[in-house]
Amino acid sequence: MSEQNRLSVIADVIRSNRVGNQYELKELLTGKGFDTTQSSISRDLKKLGVVKVDGHYKTPSIAPGESTKVDRLDATTAGDNLIVLKTGPGNANRAGFIIDRSAIPGILGTIAGDDTIFVAVANRHQQAKVLRKIFSLFD
Repeated sequence: MSEQNRLSVIADVIRSNRVGNQYELKELLTGKGFDTTQSSISRDLKKLGVVKVDGHYKTPSIAPGESTKVDRLDATTAGDNLIVLKTGPGNANRAGFIIDRSAIPGILGTIAGDDTIFVAVANRHQQAKVLRKIFSLFD
């Protein structure tokens, strides 16, 4: 069975069950005919961007292949280590999530509000590269 198929099944299992740990997930996957190890499950959860909320796994709100369109995206730099992104109202959390999940090299972290995202970068030389990659995410 392909990795993409396995990832899809894992996401479906998490969406339709209250899964609290990798052991429970492994048992549910075994019931669906998947023979997998805890280390594989751990890697798969990371690839899917699964997080724990209130003690149970949750899939990200943006599915693979889903549109990354945001109202608008404007950028400016602030010092050597900060990029400030402006979006339309209510779009910053979604855009910040997309940026976080893209794992762009050079990004140290992000903070998103309602219409503003702060992106911390390693140094001013990384700013231009990171900005190009961020804009390519939302083309």
